[in-house]
Amino acid sequence: MGSIFSVSIPVDAIITQCCSCIARQAGHVTELSDRRRVLRDTLRELEAARNDVQSKVEAVEHGGRVKRLDQVQAWLSLADASITEAHALIEVGENSSRSSCFCGSTEARYKLGKEIAGKIDQLAALKSKGNFAVVGERLPVTPAAVRPSQPLVGVESLLENVLRCLEDEAVGVIGLYGMGGVGKTAILTKIHNELIASSSSSSCCSAKGGFDYVIWVDVRRNQNLEELQERIGKKIGLEEQMQEASRGCQNDKYEHIARVLNGKKFVLLLDNLWEKLDLLNAGVPSPSNENGSKIVFTTRSEIVCGHMDAQKKIKLDCLEPEKAWELFRKKVGDDSNSIIDRDHEMAELARGVAKECGGLPLALITVGRTMASKKTPEEWSHSKETLRESASEFSGMDVEVLPLLAFSFENLPSHTLKACLLHFAFHPESAKITKRTLIDEWFRESLLSDHDRDADKRVNHGHDMVRTLVNMCLLEEVAEDERYVRLHDQVRDMLLWVASERGQEKEKYLVEAGLGLTKAPRVGKWDKARVVSLMNNQIKEIMEVPKCPHLEALYLESNPLGRLAPGFFSSMTRLRVLDLSDNKSLGELPSEICHLVTLESLNLEFTGIRRLPFELKKLVRLKVLDLTFTSKLTVIPLHVLSSLSALQSLRMAWCGSTDKITDDENNILAGGLELVMEEVRQLTNLSGVNLTLRSVGALNKFLSSENVMMYTKFLVIQFLKGLTLLDISYPELTSQLRGLSVSDCESLASWSCNHDTRGGVTPMPKPKYSTMKEILCFKKLVVVQILSCPNLKDLSAIAFAPKLEFLEIRLCKGLEKVIARVDDDDDDDRTKQETRASLLSELKELWLTDMPQLKCICNDEDLHFPQLKKVLIVDCPQLRSLSVHASRAEGPTIKLWGQEKWWRELQWENEATSNAFDPEFDVSKFFQD
Repeated sequence: MGSIFSVSIPVDAIITQCCSCIARQAGHVTELSDRRRVLRDTLRELEAARNDVQSKVEAVEHGGRVKRLDQVQAWLSLADASITEAHALIEVGENSSRSSCFCGSTEARYKLGKEIAGKIDQLAALKSKGNFAVVGERLPVTPAAVRPSQPLVGVESLLENVLRCLEDEAVGVIGLYGMGGVGKTAILTKIHNELIASSSSSSCCSAKGGFDYVIWVDVRRNQNLEELQERIGKKIGLEEQMQEASRGCQNDKYEHIARVLNGKKFVLLLDNLWEKLDLLNAGVPSPSNENGSKIVFTTRSEIVCGHMDAQKKIKLDCLEPEKAWELFRKKVGDDSNSIIDRDHEMAELARGVAKECGGLPLALITVGRTMASKKTPEEWSHSKETLRESASEFSGMDVEVLPLLAFSFENLPSHTLKACLLHFAFHPESAKITKRTLIDEWFRESLLSDHDRDADKRVNHGHDMVRTLVNMCLLEEVAEDERYVRLHDQVRDMLLWVASERGQEKEKYLVEAGLGLTKAPRVGKWDKARVVSLMNNQIKEIMEVPKCPHLEALYLESNPLGRLAPGFFSSMTRLRVLDLSDNKSLGELPSEICHLVTLESLNLEFTGIRRLPFELKKLVRLKVLDLTFTSKLTVIPLHVLSSLSALQSLRMAWCGSTDKITDDENNILAGGLELVMEEVRQLTNLSGVNLTLRSVGALNKFLSSENVMMYTKFLVIQFLKGLTLLDISYPELTSQLRGLSVSDCESLASWSCNHDTRGGVTPMPKPKYSTMKEILCFKKLVVVQILSCPNLKDLSAIAFAPKLEFLEIRLCKGLEKVIARVDDDDDDDRTKQETRASLLSELKELWLTDMPQLKCICNDEDLHFPQLKKVLIVDCPQLRSLSVHASRAEGPTIKLWGQEKWWRELQWENEATSNAFDPEFDVSKFFQD
């Protein structure tokens, strides 16, 4: 028999395993509906988690310069794929449940249930891995590139000042302003590079560094907001976002920039601002102590500094002479410098060439580079003359320097401002002119409105225009005396270049002022001229007759001009402005002046004119006639002045000879100028008049002519015989009068204020001092001159001139006190104190000479003199003290000219009062100062 092989298997285990398997399979089949529901819920949870993660990623990426993490991107990709698969599985289940074949197939239902269970586990596991604390990482910002720059000369302290401001928590916005070519961009470039260097070094946490962003933007004229946003956005890594936003709305750019810069420490460097930029609307946060950010900008206008809310305004001026010379030598190069160093003549010429640049860095660089190739004195001399006479012809000036300066001029807000600035260019190089004189010249040129007879409004308008030009860095205030302004030589060259159509029509402006000419330019150069300026030369005569039918303005002032050729004016049919002032040798005007029917301004001030031609009456368009200081004038024919019906300004201060005028009923200068008053009263368009009165009759006519008094600016009273009391305190006059000169009135004992407020001649009971001062105050009187009045005792009217700036008293031998009383006994202490403090509070200059009886300035009271700068006291032996309050020693010292012996004998209450003065004993220097 064969053997039998048997295996023993436990029956219970087999049964249990089979049951479990059958149960699981049955579960897959029987719980299919429930599992589909669980899958849907799990899917929704994963989708929500996926959406949250996606939102976080988009949020950080929206700010720019952030990249999503690789693991986040991998999870999102897997989540998207799993979600797609789950949706497909759910759809299969739903379709299967509706199929009768599927319902009968246990095997199919089993497989689907098993697949759904696996997907549920997968989705749950995937969801659990999607809890990311960080979804992205910031990309490193491309560091700002160092900008090309050159070594700076002469501005080291200014650069340090700006860097200190960057460290100052209180300063968030810094404005650098100055004229074109002065080096603003060079300074800003240096600042930019300093910040880049410090931010990338180990000291990046210092005050100078530590900026998250250093942003440089070149600003265009009329820069729009969207363009500005794009420029800023590119600098902070938002180039793609800016491009996308350009296809959307502007607010998207704002949000992008604000999201990046908020909470960051940045410095924004804006070069060449012309107007306010609304940085806040661009998305740039305002600098604050909290964010530590800064904004630094350059501009040619101080006005822009104000509009940009700059806490610190820093002006860049032209270089001082030695620093300018240093920069010039750097650009000239070693070869030329070696020649300059060993040749005295070349050194002098080189310094002369450098001086013509006026310290303007751009001009020094341009000229220096050109001169690097010049080797001989002849070449350097020619270059110097070219720069002086016609800078636009110098190599490089018309390409690099003048157009840059012209941009400021061409962007002035009005044609009037341009014309006013151009007028200054007709003066010599480096001329200094008082603001008041310049404004008056603009008025003579009809550049200021003449529709309003209120001359003060015109003057105020003029001062506002001066300030605008100063703020635009096209005019400069003279540092030593801000009453004066000057035009930089390069700006002057630019103005003449622009006016002549950028050098294409040079013949339109014949400007050779201040060149030392002894002969006028040949008449052929006058043919096409609109303006001829030969002022401040040495021309003694012009004996050729020019043909200049286009000429509108002729300036011949400040020459020793004695003769003009007959027929000189015959072709000047369009002439509007004729200035012959300060030609003391000029004795007569050609009669053909009557042909100048378009003339509006005629200036004969300080000339030797002996008579005005009768034909002058034909100049019916004349608005301004100036006869000031025409001391040789003996004849003004009857009816000439009254025929000039368009006159707005008549200036006759110190007009007419004092000893050679013969009585003639046809000469209005005869008889103490009473006839002058008769004719002036007929002029109905006057807005300003300066007069000389030489008789009591003329004075009475003046004081009875309200329409003349109300426009009188300067009054000269001379040789009034028998006048003992001068009282001109008429409201019509006191509200307008700016200057008064009284001289050679031998009987005059008092200048006081007693008239009533209606200007009547009947004295009224004297009111309280303070009330009287308020009513009769000379509100605008700034200049007073009292000369050769030997019996004068009382000058109490001076106390009624609160704005007085200049006071001269000379040869008043009986005067003991300048001001006898400053207050009233009935005034309370406070009123007395205020009165004394205000007395002569605006006085800047005081001249007291040849007064042997003068004992004090003000009734032994000490005055404050807060504005006093210059004092001249000569031959006043009894003046033992100077009536100066001790507090004046705290201000700037007063320069005093006087005799040394008198100074040493002065009595001082204390040393502080003495220290208020800086004495000078060489009196001759006074008039040179």
